[in-house]
Amino acid sequence: MYLFYSFCLTVGLILALPYFLYQGFFHKKYFTGLGQRLGFLPTELTRQASKGIWVHAVSVGEFLAILPLLKALQQEWPERPLVVSTTTLTGQNLAREKLSSIAQVCYFPLDWKFVVRRSLRLIRPSLVLIVETEIWPNFLKACHQEEIPVLLINGRISDKSIARYRKIAWFMKQILKDFRFFLMQTPEDRDRLISLGAPLEKVDVAGNIKYDLHAPENIEKMSASYRRLFGFDPRHFVVVAGSTMNGEEELVLSAFRQLAEAFPASRLILAPRHSERVKEVETIIASFGFPFKRRTDFVAEAEVECAVILLDTMGELPALYHLADAVFVGGSLVPRGGHNILEPALFEKPILFGPHMNNFREIASHFLERQAAFAVPDSATLAEKLIELARSPLLGKQLGLRAGDILAQNRGATRKILNRVKECLTATHGKS
Repeated sequence: MYLFYSFCLTVGLILALPYFLYQGFFHKKYFTGLGQRLGFLPTELTRQASKGIWVHAVSVGEFLAILPLLKALQQEWPERPLVVSTTTLTGQNLAREKLSSIAQVCYFPLDWKFVVRRSLRLIRPSLVLIVETEIWPNFLKACHQEEIPVLLINGRISDKSIARYRKIAWFMKQILKDFRFFLMQTPEDRDRLISLGAPLEKVDVAGNIKYDLHAPENIEKMSASYRRLFGFDPRHFVVVAGSTMNGEEELVLSAFRQLAEAFPASRLILAPRHSERVKEVETIIASFGFPFKRRTDFVAEAEVECAVILLDTMGELPALYHLADAVFVGGSLVPRGGHNILEPALFEKPILFGPHMNNFREIASHFLERQAAFAVPDSATLAEKLIELARSPLLGKQLGLRAGDILAQNRGATRKILNRVKECLTATHGKS
């Protein structure tokens, strides 16, 4: 089974090579860190990593979700080196920026047997934590053979994933045996994993670590600084559209045009999910005739007002949610599964999202049941709800307070994960 998997992985990478080459040459993706992906790690990292905790978060969203956990791990086990791996370039850059003082950062290895064995031999972790549902058979098998416990944390199995996994259930049952334990987000995720063959006694529900958000201590100061930079004042109604996807910007801008006709002082901060689409989104904004500037064009306080600000930086979106009067969460008006609505909830903002929230179905349903968000089926309804919020600040305040309450009531996943980590480290130490 593993030989067949490795063969398919190799064929798949060969077939995808033209795409990787294109992305590498034109968007600077995939070539960066290629040596690390092949198991050639920096000497500094391997010298400091031994007997540490290796945490893998594939991209920006997963990394931001576990940032509080990473800091808690460092505080509780300061003697244990912390290694954080990502798969994407944006995740890598953000991890290096945020963790320079507490962790070593590298790329996750390609899932070939000789590559993962080399990476494990160089890092020599005592424990591996894998965030959400990153299942790499050869990596997991190598960890099992080396007696390195692997925990799946904040685990979830989407509708799309369960359909794929069920087609290879016979293989999934074998793969899942190599995990030491699974900490899933919801009872549904737990039941889906057990249906794929995970042993019942190795699966538990810890909740969603993304609820364990805490605002930066200087958030008020940061928000005031952004307001001065962008020229916002109390008369402006500010909409932040976060993590928008291909085909969605047109829908958001169409809704914003109706809002701006009703409330000319409205402003839009538009944040595409993928930074390589910035030029494409610029063209879209221009086609609507809005005066706009990129975020990086603001070097001093705004001299000329613009209706739209295009966010072309990484890591600033959560702080920008704080100054919003309304937040639209992208990937939801187009069928891309939606994105995290908990960051704007942290700042008690009125939240809007489209009908495609498959990746966050339970969270979205919970918010709708508690009347803590608006679901909008299309661009026209998005416009209607934005106008309604602009006309009634009290309505926005009520939605935001309910969203904040939901966040406060569902915290606690981080502590459950730390307890399980302690059990694993204690057991591993007892063997050594």
